[in-house]
Amino acid sequence: MAKKRKVKKNKKKQNNSTLLLLSIVVIAGAGIYFLMGGSKDELPENIPLPDYAFKSERVLTAYKIAVAYPEIGKAVPCYCGCKDVRTPQFPTGHKNLYNCFLDDLGRFTSHGANCFICVDEMLESYEMYKKGYSLREIRAAIDGKYAGKYADPTPTPPV
Repeated sequence: MAKKRKVKKNKKKQNNSTLLLLSIVVIAGAGIYFLMGGSKDELPENIPLPDYAFKSERVLTAYKIAVAYPEIGKAVPCYCGCKDVRTPQFPTGHKNLYNCFLDDLGRFTSHGANCFICVDEMLESYEMYKKGYSLREIRAAIDGKYAGKYADPTPTPPV
């Protein structure tokens, strides 16, 4: 009996390790793709995403942006109220918009798939990024549009 439990525990640890490794490979691969010739107008097509990322075309695009351009989401606060949502993946709440789609270890989270504010912010930020806006300018625009409209922002440090 004890051996079966130990095998199950080891299998669970192995599954978590495999998922973490896959996430790291996906994010690194997307980064290499863009460094080697991808452009701001292109999003990766063949990256493995969780099922919930396919909820709609807008949600799918937001997840692709989060994977391909983590610097955008990490520079922008989220205004949906997720700073106060505590989960095992986010015991102190989200720190930035990036955390609505991935955690700090590059593991996906379903929060962004179910929140129009997160998706809207990510899509708007990316459109500005493609037009050549700096991260500071994007942040100022998002702050100007969303501050006071929904919830208090995540505690995202200034860029």
